[in-house]
Amino acid sequence: MGYKVAVVGATGNVGREMLSVLAERAFPAERVEALASTASIGTEVSFGEGVVKVGALDYFDFRDTDIVLMSAGGAVAKQWAPKIAREGALVIDNSSAWRMDRDVPLIVPEVNAAALDNGIKKGIIANP
Repeated sequence: MGYKVAVVGATGNVGREMLSVLAERAFPAERVEALASTASIGTEVSFGEGVVKVGALDYFDFRDTDIVLMSAGGAVAKQWAPKIAREGALVIDNSSAWRMDRDVPLIVPEVNAAALDNGIKKGIIANP
């Protein structure tokens, strides 16, 4: 059984790259959801050998999601990351929104992955 993953900002360059890396590395995902603004509903984005239709962030139910990779800008991250985390998903955000928050670990896996040993208080990880 794999993880249930959502990529927020999936129609942007970084979001598309996140989807590409998940597929290239054969990340153990049972399900991958691509999310963006309501203007992007139904857009198709590449995922591995196939495509995924984009859903709207505004209407998505995160209660059955394990990991959310977020690359939708600071304003979206500030508004949505806490809501998503409260629904039980771990949010990994690469905007600047959470980088200076003392309760959100700023993690660069190759440099300080051990910082996660201190816990994830808000359910959010900042990643530059």
